Amino acid sequence: MTSTNSTLEGLPTDLVLACSRFSRLAARRADVGVSSVTWRITATLARFGEMRVSELATREQVSRPTTTATLKRLEEEGLIVRRADPDDARSTFVSLTLYGRQRLSQWYVALDASVEGLISDFPADDRAVLARAAEILARTVDSAEGDPTAL
Repeated sequence: MTSTNSTLEGLPTDLVLACSRFSRLAARRADVGVSSVTWRITATLARFGEMRVSELATREQVSRPTTTATLKRLEEEGLIVRRADPDDARSTFVSLTLYGRQRLSQWYVALDASVEGLISDFPADDRAVLARAAEILARTVDSAEGDPTAL
């Protein structure tokens, strides 16, 4: 870590790297048997509802071929459904099935347990700092997601 409390120097990079590393560690420990792309796509569909494949790829910053391959697998597993865009024959909408929502809930339970295992021994003050940081980061992401230029 390169940042300090008194300066922003290094903080942006430190935040991104720490969040990324922590996310990978928690997912690995949760061992839900799906890729991060899979749970990110299902979580995005759960949060925002039905959307075009192209919008999903853009929102998740995943290539269209990767998105298409992931969605094909999710459809085969019964986690998502597709429907043609009535206004554009080249476009397809995707949404989560009830089963997809149930699986995502199971993954969240495993992820929660994984993170709890990592932070349960932290002092209460440190857990409070993490809770506050999570709120701030979520608010920042929510705000950016409302900005079409942030996609």
